[in-house]
Amino acid sequence: MNITNNKNINPFPIHFLPCELQDVIQRTYAETQAPYPLIASAVLSVMGLSCQDLYEVEIKKNMYTPLVLFQIILAESGERKSSVDKLLTCGVREIEEKWNLEYQQEIQIYQTDLPIWEVESASLRKILQHKIKNNESFEEAIFALKECESRKPKVPIRKRIIINDISKSAIKKELGTGWSSLSLYSDEAGSILSSELADDTPLLNLLWSNGSINVDRANSSGSFKIKNARLGCMLMMPPKLFSTIMERDGEKIRSTGFPARVLFCEPISTIGSRTIQNEEHLLKQSSSDALNHFNQRTKELLQLSANRRINNEPRVCLQFSPEAKARWNDEFNRIETLIAPNGPLVNYRDYASKHSEHVARIAGVIEGFSTGNQYISGSTMYAAIQIANWYLYSFILIMDKTCISDEIKSADLLDRWLNENKCFWMNYVFPKNHILKFGPNCIRSKKLLENALAMLNQRGVVNLFKIGRTSFVQYTIHNGYSNFI
Repeated sequence: MNITNNKNINPFPIHFLPCELQDVIQRTYAETQAPYPLIASAVLSVMGLSCQDLYEVEIKKNMYTPLVLFQIILAESGERKSSVDKLLTCGVREIEEKWNLEYQQEIQIYQTDLPIWEVESASLRKILQHKIKNNESFEEAIFALKECESRKPKVPIRKRIIINDISKSAIKKELGTGWSSLSLYSDEAGSILSSELADDTPLLNLLWSNGSINVDRANSSGSFKIKNARLGCMLMMPPKLFSTIMERDGEKIRSTGFPARVLFCEPISTIGSRTIQNEEHLLKQSSSDALNHFNQRTKELLQLSANRRINNEPRVCLQFSPEAKARWNDEFNRIETLIAPNGPLVNYRDYASKHSEHVARIAGVIEGFSTGNQYISGSTMYAAIQIANWYLYSFILIMDKTCISDEIKSADLLDRWLNENKCFWMNYVFPKNHILKFGPNCIRSKKLLENALAMLNQRGVVNLFKIGRTSFVQYTIHNGYSNFI
C-alpha cells in the first residue's frame, strides 16, 4: 500500500522513552507549544551531542558504531525551534561558557610563557653554535636544548560544542586542528544539498562512519589529518526549499548516500493553535525540574567527554544485553526481508540498509544519557526500534513527495487502489478493463496501466493472466507500507 497521500504520519513514539525524557518533552511543549516531533528530535540531538564523544556501541563482535546522529528538520520559520533549542541547550551553553573562561586563562598564560621560552631557546641555540664553532664538547648543550624544546608552551585548544558555519573548509579546520567533537547546528540545511558541501558529501559520510580524512594543503605544513573525530548535525530548512532541491537533484543527492544517514522530521505545524490559555494549562500540568535535570545531565556528560579526550582515554563501549541483542537481530532480519526484490521497501534500500545502525545509535544515546549503564537494556532497544521506525516512515513519506518517479508513484497508487477494492472481487481477481475504467486517474490509459501492472508484477503484488480474450489481474496480499512498522 502506498503512503504517498498519507500526510498524517503517526505521532512520534514518545511514550516508549524513559519517563524522565517524556517529562522533558512535555515540559518543553508546555513552554513552547512547538510540534512534538520537533521537540523530540531536538531532545535526541542534545542527548546525541552529549554522548557522542564518550560512548560507542558494539553491534557485532569487533564491529563498533559511533553515537553520531545526523538530523534534518523540515519546518517553516515560526515553528519555535529556536525557543526549543534555548530550553534544551542551557546545559550546553553553560559548559561552553565555563570552557571559554578556562581558555581565556590558558591563552593568557601561554602568551606570557611563550616569549620567555623563546628567549631561553634562542640563548641555548647560541651556546650550541658557539661550542660547535670552537670545536668544544657540545653534548651537554644539545641535552639542554632538547630539554628546553620539550617544555615549549603548547597553544591551548579552544573547546567548543556547537558550530554554525556549514562550509566544508570550516568543518575540516575545526575537527582537524581544534576540538574534535562538535555538533553542527544550522538553519541552512539547504546549503548541504545545494552548495559546495554537496560536492563533498563523502566528508559527511565519513564523519558519520568515524572514518579518517587527510586534508592536503598547497603548503604541506598546513596539511593535517582528521581522526577520532565526532560530528553530529541538527539542521533545519523550509519544506518547500527541500522539495525544490530534491525534485531537481533528488536522484543525484540520494546516490551520494547522505540522505540515508539522516533522521528526517517534517512535523505537522502547530501554528494557529498556540494559545495563552493552553500554555498556562500545560505549564500547570508539568514540572520545570525535568528540564533542570536534563541540562544538568548534559553538562555532566560533556565534561566527562572532555576529560576523556584530555586524558587520552578510550570511549566507553556500550554492549547489547541478551534481550536487546535478540530484539536488534529480529529487527535487522525483518527489515532485510522488506528490501528484497519484491519487498515493500525495495525503493528505499538506501535508507533501510542503514536502519539497524540507526537503531543501535539511538539505543546507545538513550542508554548512555539516561543511565550510563554499559549494557543496553531490552526496553531501551525496543524504544529505539520504535523511534527508528518512525524516522524510516518519515523518510519514505518525504522521499515519496519529492524524488520518486511518476512511474513508481503510479504503481504505488494502483497498489493502494487494488488493496482497497479487493474485497469486492472473488479471489481478488479484477478484470483489466475495469481497472482501466475505474482505477486511479494516473493509469487510465492502456500504456500507463501496462507500465504500472508490469512494475507491480515485478514486485510480486499482482498476477496477470487471460481467460479467452479477457485479461485479468489477481491482487496478492502482501505486507505493504502501511504495516511494515
